[in-house]
Amino acid sequence: MTQSRNDAGSPGSPGSPGSPHAIIDIATAFWKSKVLLSAVELGIFTELSGRSRTTEELCARLGMKGRGAPDFLNSLVSLGMLERTEGRYRNSPVAEEYLNPHKPATDVSGYLSFLNSGFGWWSRLTEGLRSGDRLDFSGALAESGGGDGRTAGDGTLVEADAESDTFGEAFATPDQVTGFVRAMTGYSMGANQAIATAFDWKPVRTVVDVGCSEGALLAQVLGAHEHLHGVGFDLPAVSDRFTHHLDQAGVTDRARFAGGDFFHDPLPAGDVIVMGHVLHDWNVDIKQMLIRKAYEALPSGGSLLIYESLIDDDRRTNTTGMLTSLNVSLVSAGGLGYTGSQCRDWLTEAGFGSITVSHLDGPEYMVVGVK
Repeated sequence: MTQSRNDAGSPGSPGSPGSPHAIIDIATAFWKSKVLLSAVELGIFTELSGRSRTTEELCARLGMKGRGAPDFLNSLVSLGMLERTEGRYRNSPVAEEYLNPHKPATDVSGYLSFLNSGFGWWSRLTEGLRSGDRLDFSGALAESGGGDGRTAGDGTLVEADAESDTFGEAFATPDQVTGFVRAMTGYSMGANQAIATAFDWKPVRTVVDVGCSEGALLAQVLGAHEHLHGVGFDLPAVSDRFTHHLDQAGVTDRARFAGGDFFHDPLPAGDVIVMGHVLHDWNVDIKQMLIRKAYEALPSGGSLLIYESLIDDDRRTNTTGMLTSLNVSLVSAGGLGYTGSQCRDWLTEAGFGSITVSHLDGPEYMVVGVK
């Protein structure tokens, strides 16, 4: 049976807003997601970096045996991740740039590996909503080589109180450190690239990235502004990864790592303090405490720059922000996302003025307050 163009608007489309196909497209969205995540897990994009392969060659090299392999590869073509010419597949330009471990400055596949390891979390969403508790995903994050900052050495999620839950358990082994920081680099890539041009860095001398992971923000910002110096603040376990990543970016002469714990240590001083994808991990009291610490560390006229996948103030349109918040509620002790208006109120309460909320890239927004 062939599909007519009127079945769903056009072949392969979800249909018009009033069509049942629009509902089904939402319901099957996880199919598309898992195709992409499994492609990263199998090493499709690494194998096709700078070269093309046939279906048979890919199956032989990557251990695929199922009869679904052609549909799997062609689904990636349909999703814009691969291109196919005369039976040979190659990475699309976007995949070659952002899903290529040979390009660590732009590679986001670490975050996709992290998402793949937690794919089963969302199959238990109903359980999480009914219980109201953080779910136990024993071993899942350890298998990915990473974590969300809350895993014991055996991969069991630790049910610690929020104040002691400081991401240290994610770093029980070198592989966990590498997996986690690569995931965070991928997660923040779009925002980091946008911040390098969206913020006025001309009058700034020193920028401090709180929760810097392997230093991806500083790599982007210092790389674009040669007058800047940067400080990365995070748990000591990420120091080696920070040095390695910034060395690859060619900015180690203008960056240094400061090991510490933002629950117990003061924040390094700088003209601008950045907190990216940090506040959503914690409850409101801790969010406000971290903002106050930033205020204390800044000079008069200094700025706090916060970036997140914000929820829109009316809580109707920023789907990614709401889903990110929902995900955090499943895996953290007290974290939730927040709106730009909420963040503005917290900064005002801490003493900041001239507060702005502006769009960065995709679902990412930047909130800036001046001391």
